Amino acid sequence: MSISESDWKKFKALRALALERFYLGVLAAAKTISERETLSAEARYRTLYRLTRDRDNDIVRMFDFYSRSKARESLAQMISHDLLTDSELSVLSEETLSAISYAVRQRYDIEWVAEQVSGD
Repeated sequence: MSISESDWKKFKALRALALERFYLGVLAAAKTISERETLSAEARYRTLYRLTRDRDNDIVRMFDFYSRSKARESLAQMISHDLLTDSELSVLSEETLSAISYAVRQRYDIEWVAEQVSGD
């Protein structure tokens, strides 16, 4: 179901804000990974690779379907990845807020790759 024209205009601004936060979050996680000197370069690389692969999948789900018919689904994904605040979402109509109320916020965590022990 499509959202109203008014919510569509607001969605565009919210989408841009969430996308910027998404990118900043990925960059911050990449920095954290690369600076973890207690891990080997290989473990940091593998962790960074997994992060980028997983975030690429997330970005497709949240941001690649840019249409009024997919806006509610995109908003719910943005909420579930904690990219928009309740205050920012409050500009949307009650109808749209009700339609996305099922979304549960979950912060991104880095999934660290364990060091591999070579069997020489």
